[in-house]
Amino acid sequence: QYGTAQKQFNIRDAVYFLYPVPPLAEQQAIAAALGDADAYIDALAQRIAKQRLVKQGAMQALLTGKRRLPGFVGEWAEVPLGDLGRCYRGVSYNPNTDLSPIDTSSTVRLLRSNNVQDSVIVLQDLQYVSADRVSEAQRLHHNDVVICMANGSRGLVGKAAKFRADDGYEYTFGAFMGCYRPNTERVDPDLAYYQFQTQRYRNHISILLAGSSINNLTPDNLESFVTQMPTERDEQSAIAAVLCDMDAAIDALEAKLAKARLVKQGMMQELLTGRVRLVFVRWRLGRPSPSSARAADEWGNQ
Repeated sequence: QYGTAQKQFNIRDAVYFLYPVPPLAEQQAIAAALGDADAYIDALAQRIAKQRLVKQGAMQALLTGKRRLPGFVGEWAEVPLGDLGRCYRGVSYNPNTDLSPIDTSSTVRLLRSNNVQDSVIVLQDLQYVSADRVSEAQRLHHNDVVICMANGSRGLVGKAAKFRADDGYEYTFGAFMGCYRPNTERVDPDLAYYQFQTQRYRNHISILLAGSSINNLTPDNLESFVTQMPTERDEQSAIAAVLCDMDAAIDALEAKLAKARLVKQGMMQELLTGRVRLVFVRWRLGRPSPSSARAADEWGNQ
């Protein structure tokens, strides 16, 4: 790349760049191997997409009472989230004086909007805020739901993820974030979390933000969200267990997909540089040539 303010790329550098190129037959074999890897990755991605659709359908049916699990006939009620838990706003801090570049004995790990991705807490690109700035209510608990309360992009407001970090560190959440803490004596915490993934919740957020230029939620906004809930605790837990099993299956597929992509990257690094060669034995009638025989022996030894 050339330039300082704006990077540029000279096409002549691509035209005259020297690429390692094997014989055509080996090119085709390498391309076929990488094509198989791509096909496997695509198949996994399609399975994940299908599983997500299945889960969305299950949520639509199970979290509205349209479909009841076998053995449950108890009543359902409409209840605001504020009756089932509390919502807290995040930590306000001075970035010049209250942040540390690393973990220390006097800091708490700080989650921000970028740490909530696809309904999952991502523990990367963390900041570390002075513990003096964090109230007891702002220290995250197991099963809390971390929520983006304000964002320049309206579509990101309201995104949520379940907090279950068990690495021994203390965590909190920034001023543009919030946390919903379910009262586990009144509601199954997993079922409370799944309320934040429903279309009904997204509609609630859209109505709150409509007609305003400020993409900002308050704790009262979330506590006022009215959801449908079985009154029987056993049914709550049974529904949550079904959805948790679906999430576990999706997580397993996503882990497999991530591994497949890493394997493909390794294959490309080796095969497209000539560090690893594909061995060919050209068959014909009669005895193999000495070079083909040696190649077969070497491949067998490897």
